[in-house]
Formats: sequence, structure tokens, C-alpha cells
Amino acid sequence: MRRMHFLLLALSASVVHGQSLPFYDDFNDGDYNGWEVIDDVEPQFGPSDWRVEGGTLVQRSNIWSYAPVELETKYHLGTHVATGDKNWADYAMNALVRSTDNDGVGLIFRYQDERNYYRILLMNDPAWSGRDSSGVAVNTPLQRLQKFVDGEPVILAENKVSQAYPPGFFALTADVRGDTLRAYLNGALILSALDDTYHSGRIGLLSYANTGAYYDSVSVTTEAVVYSEPEDRGFSYAVREFRAPYIQNPTQTSMEIAWRTLEPSVGRVLYGVEKGVLDNEAAETGVVQKHHVLLDGLQVNTRYFYEVYSGSARTAAEENFRTAPRHDQKRFSFLVLGDSGVDTPTQWRVGAQMRHSMNDREADFVVHVGDVHQGAGDYYDDIYFKPYREIIKNVNVFTSLGNHDVITDNGGVYLDDFYLPRNNADSTERYYSFRWANAYFIALDTNGNFAPGSPQHDFLLEALTDSLRKTATWTFVYAHHPPYTEYWTNYYGDSRVQNHLVPIYEEYDVDMVMNGHTHSYERGEKEHVHYLVSGGGGGALDDFFIDYDHITFSDMVHHFTRIDVDDDELQVTAIDEYGQQVDRFVINKFSALEIEESPLPIHFQIEQNYPNPFADTTTIRYHIAQPERVTLEVYDLLGQRITTLVDRHHLPGVYVVTFNAARLASGTYAYQLSTDSFTADKQFTIVR
Repeated sequence: MRRMHFLLLALSASVVHGQSLPFYDDFNDGDYNGWEVIDDVEPQFGPSDWRVEGGTLVQRSNIWSYAPVELETKYHLGTHVATGDKNWADYAMNALVRSTDNDGVGLIFRYQDERNYYRILLMNDPAWSGRDSSGVAVNTPLQRLQKFVDGEPVILAENKVSQAYPPGFFALTADVRGDTLRAYLNGALILSALDDTYHSGRIGLLSYANTGAYYDSVSVTTEAVVYSEPEDRGFSYAVREFRAPYIQNPTQTSMEIAWRTLEPSVGRVLYGVEKGVLDNEAAETGVVQKHHVLLDGLQVNTRYFYEVYSGSARTAAEENFRTAPRHDQKRFSFLVLGDSGVDTPTQWRVGAQMRHSMNDREADFVVHVGDVHQGAGDYYDDIYFKPYREIIKNVNVFTSLGNHDVITDNGGVYLDDFYLPRNNADSTERYYSFRWANAYFIALDTNGNFAPGSPQHDFLLEALTDSLRKTATWTFVYAHHPPYTEYWTNYYGDSRVQNHLVPIYEEYDVDMVMNGHTHSYERGEKEHVHYLVSGGGGGALDDFFIDYDHITFSDMVHHFTRIDVDDDELQVTAIDEYGQQVDRFVINKFSALEIEESPLPIHFQIEQNYPNPFADTTTIRYHIAQPERVTLEVYDLLGQRITTLVDRHHLPGVYVVTFNAARLASGTYAYQLSTDSFTADKQFTIVR
């Protein structure tokens, strides 16, 4: 039995004669005999799966009622178990509860039958919270006290909250005295109502669409006993199988190596700068299954070779990694991946193409824009550590939390698996920043609170004014939820991101925002901020829904994205699961594109730049007569491409590009405008 405190409320209540109380079940006998299993009407993805594991009652089936969403979210039914005496009248029902999903858990009391009872329902998933008592969409986690009368739900009291229940085990109490109904969470009153529909009845435990609903230490007393927060709320995620070594949290002078073993041992890492000469060692101090070793005092931008040992046994063959580069380095590459999938052939093909791209041209790291885990459980081995084994043994994946990643214990498994920077005020790995070469990266958690005044909002503003950011050429922000997206029926993008983050991106001149969530590839530019959706890592693809003017290219395709940084130029390439190029575009940091308000042109034309000759900055004007993809590129006189100023789809109009050529040497250069139906070029001269 887990230890707990309890409170004895000073409520005036007489003991009802004939009650067979107190009642207590901690499931330590290994069964739940005496509990009746009832799967609710029209079960979906059933049947239920109630079982006792380690002295705790668990329901593991993702079962809910009614196929139409409007009915599912009206009733929030799935399965429940019931026990006790129908004559129990005034009592306090307590239980320790834990949910590794983010859907419904709760208590049932004064239970008459499966169509008539009171219940406390807690829901952490805002997307499936349905409507409130006034018929308005909830769109937040909810805590609800309600009754069912002949199968129809009636809301007696409810709270719209940021978190309906905490991670780990928590205490939940239903106290019923006459017509007074009260609900407590960790000893604090959260809901109350007056209702005299049912005067007595049995008790029950519920699970709605929840693959990990845990119940323990269930008690019923005539006294008003209320469990407070359990003393032991910690939960250790089991090591299910061997996990090969993976790189984590690289800096200029350190690297972390993590792996897991079924048998506890002392982990050691041998390493050195020459292949086969591993003359340095870092080791753990204790015997563990979850191994995590820090290699410190390393040299900047240096390749190291390493081997991992568990005790005296070598765990994996020699591999290598490279430390982070100097901040004045101007060339590097990284990959972008999102919404990885659930161990499908598609996911493995995308992973193989990522490895192939890295073999062709080295990439420094990977950015994962969320939903590392596409399922509802904690099995990251099958859906992450195995498919990307050949990548993560050499380079780090800088991950961000997706909505699927927070299903289990509000991201508990994710935080247990990954070792990320902790450079925010709360020292959390949920959001962070880092500098790499001439670029600054900010990772956000768009599942959490990022409204003005929140710690994450403050962190973002501080990061954007940090000295490391001010001296960087490029600024990237990545998170799971996109502000805009053309794919996914009835989804327009995240309104919270639009309201709270987009204005900051624009005000502080963020160069690129990278997101997932939508299973598609999309890119566009709005108010000088480039938006990239790269959510086609393996999950089922979404359908086209709406056309946004500023999104210039989108496609329903499984893919990853490669970004190559060359000083003040980005080359962005999307590659599908078979290695074919989906899209390619170039961003030049020191060119700006505007469209003039003028009559629409009837011919394609490129004008002579002005001024010409010039020292640093010049303007190029061109006319587009019909919708086409347009490129504007600069070449030297030997025909070598110097930079791409424009690479995007244009509507008819007159466009003006301002080009800063400060980094080019004096001399004569050519610039060429190309569309599918027109090509023309001119020359300009730089004099200094």
C-alpha cells in the first residue's frame, strides 16, 4: 500500500444503519474479485482490459462509446467497474488514481445501474472535452461532477482548468452527505453541488478512452475521510528492453551518452580523438539500468570516437560524434523531422533517407518538431530508438514536445528518455535554447502555457534578446503546433500560436519557424517570417483543407527536410520517403522582396538594377504577367551561382528586391530571372 495522509472532515452526519462499511481494496491480493466489469453502450475499440498489475488495478484498452464525435464527447463513456452495497448512503469514497493517458478517469458513487449514478470525471485532453453546460465548446481540460439519469448526462458542476489532474498518483475523493455532493483532488475541494436524485448506491471506477487508468487503495467510510496528496508520488518507467547508445545534449566542450540495459550495471564510456585509440574514460558511480554518462572537457568542433561498456561487457561497437562548432562558423547543416509514426514501413523509409542524406553530406544534428511518439503509451523504443538507431548513435536529435508526447503523464516518459538543455528559469527540458555556429535555436512547448505573463512567454522574450542570439546571423524557432496550415480538415492552425507567438516572431525578426502536428509539408512567408511545416515523418497523411495566400507550396507527402546554412544563405530541401526531391527553396538573409501597387503587367520583364554601379545595396524590379514559380539568381561571369534572391511562386504583379551585396567583392556580376515560360538576365557592377 502506498503511504498517504488523510483528513477527517468535521461534518455532521449520522451513520446509516445497515451499511457494511468500512470498505477497502488495495488489490495486493493480485485480483479484483468482487468488482463487476461493465463496458458502456456502443463500445469502440473494445472490449475493456481491466487487470491487476503490481498491486494496482489498471484499465489498458482505448475503449470509448459512440462513433460520432458529438455523441462521444457528450457522454464520455467507455468502461467502468462497480462494487459495494446498493444501500450505502452517506459515505466518503477515496482512491489513489494515476493516468498515463490524457483522457478520462474518475469515480462513480451512489451507483444504481449502468444508466443511473453520480460520477466525478477528470479529462486532461482539451480536444475531446466536448461542450459545457451552456453548450459552448470547452477546449480546455475539465473537472466535472455530473449525474446520469436513464443514460443521459446532467452536469451539476464543472471547472475549465489548465490541468484536470497532475502526473503520477493523486488522491481523488467523493464525499456524499444527504443532498450534498463534494469532490476533492489531493485533499482540496474542487467541485460541489446539491442534488437528491439518488440517496444511496454502490461505488465504481471509470475509464474513458484511456489506455492507462490506474486505481489503488480504494476505501469507503461512513466518516468524512479525505485522502490528501500521496507522499510517494514518484513513478519509475520500467526498462522494457535493451536500448542502444544515443547521443544527447552536445555543446562545444561536452557530450552526453545514454543507453539502457535489462541488467543493472555500472556504465562506462571510453573515448578519444583517434579511431581505435580510446584513452579517456567517464563512468557512472552506481549500478543502474538507465545509463547516462557525461563526457566533459572536450575540444570545440572535434570528432571523437567512443565505445560504451555496461560493467565489463562492451555494449556497442565503436562509434563517433562531433562537438558543437565555434560561434563564428558559417556553414553547417541539420535535418527537420516531425510526427514520426508508429513503427510503420513509411517511418523506416523516411529514416533510411535521412541517414542516406547524412552520408552524402554530413548533418550536424536533427530537429524534431514534436510527436516523437505517435501512440498513447510509453513504448519509445519501437517508434523512435530503433527506427533512428543509425542516426542517433552519431548526432543528437533536439526534440520538442508534441501533443502525443504529453499524453503519458504530461510528457513524463519523454522527459525520462531525453536529456535536453535546462536553460530556462524553471530548469525544465520542456523548452530551451541553444547556439550552433552562426544560428540561434529556440524550442517551445506549445502544449503548455505560453500566454503573456507565463514563464514560457517570458523565456521566449529573454531568449530573443540574449547576447548569443544578437550575434547570430539566423534565428530559428521550433515547436509542434503551427500557426497556419493548409492541410487537415477543419484545422486552420493553432489560434493560441497566432495570438501569442506570431506577433513576437514578427517583432523580433525571427527568420524561420518550424512546426509539425499537421502531417504534410508546407512552407511560406508572412511579414518576413518564413514558416515551415515538416510533419510527414511517418504518421498517416492529412488531406488538403484551406488555401492560405502566404503559403506558397504545400504537399501531402511523407518526408523530412534538410536545411544547409552557408553564411547568410539557407538552402531548404524536402525529400520524400523514396529519396525524391519534393521542394527546394533558398532564403538570402540580406535581400528583401516587396510587391508594388501598380497595374498588373501584361508582359514578363526584368529591369536594370538601380543604382548601378553600387557599393553595398541595390534594387532590382521585375514584372510577372501570370502565376508562375519565379527564381532570381546572381552569378559571377564564369557562370557560377553566387546566391538566390528569390525562389517562390508569384501571382501577377511588379516585384522589387533589395539586395545587400556587402559580402561580394568588387566586379561585374549577372542576375537572371527565370520562370517556366520566361528567362532574362542583366548585369550589375560593384565598386568600392
